[in-house]
Amino acid sequence: MTDRNVLDRFDSVLAETYRETVRSCGGEIWEANGVVSWASPLPQASPAYANGVMRTSRVMSPREALGITARFFGARKHGYTLLARSDDRGLWTEAERQGKAMATELSAMVTAAPPSRTAPSAEVELRPVENPTGMLDFCGVVASSLGPEGETRPLVDRLLRRPQTLIGTHRSGLVAYADGSAAACALATLVDGTALIGWVCTRPEHRGRGLATAVVVATVRSGFEKGADLAAVLSPPALVPVLDGLGFEEIGRYREYHLP
Repeated sequence: MTDRNVLDRFDSVLAETYRETVRSCGGEIWEANGVVSWASPLPQASPAYANGVMRTSRVMSPREALGITARFFGARKHGYTLLARSDDRGLWTEAERQGKAMATELSAMVTAAPPSRTAPSAEVELRPVENPTGMLDFCGVVASSLGPEGETRPLVDRLLRRPQTLIGTHRSGLVAYADGSAAACALATLVDGTALIGWVCTRPEHRGRGLATAVVVATVRSGFEKGADLAAVLSPPALVPVLDGLGFEEIGRYREYHLP
């Protein structure tokens, strides 16, 4: 399978994961001619899980795609995140022509085999999310890693604090506990044979201890145990070295544009 085919598969899995997240929190999805937009009940432009758009095929022109998307979110008075593949030059060129600045560039990373890395040290306990306590711990880690918890907690609770989001036959939420508290987390979502790893977060006071590596290894292994033949991560720059060390390879990049 060529990188382009794998990246198309990555696209499809990523879009479906966003759809699932928005469906679970009572949001709306609109799609036509390869443009997929999703709007949660929250108004902010980022993260992409809340409100976003992708172009999964190039039937619609970049100008049409951006115009329709702007009307969709404008009618709701929402900001949103445009995710443009780096090889979709027409889309991100049009976005920048309209004065939109790239916020960040993310790496599409994949592996066809579970990591061989050993288990974490005895001071770290890995627990699957199986009950309300685990869900609260998972959400607490995500909220504190995104910013001041008082500001981020409403967003995290809206997007994640539901059993169907973190628990299920095709979901594997995991929390790492260190020094008696929830310190890091990650979530594997199985879609069409691909385990998409997301919400890889570590509380600021626990960073630099290898906890991100531990939760990624465990969730990837869980994904393969559930039947995946590929694991994938849309990775921020800081996580790329961790994934490199676990045998992931970059197959492409996505540019993020935040439109308030």
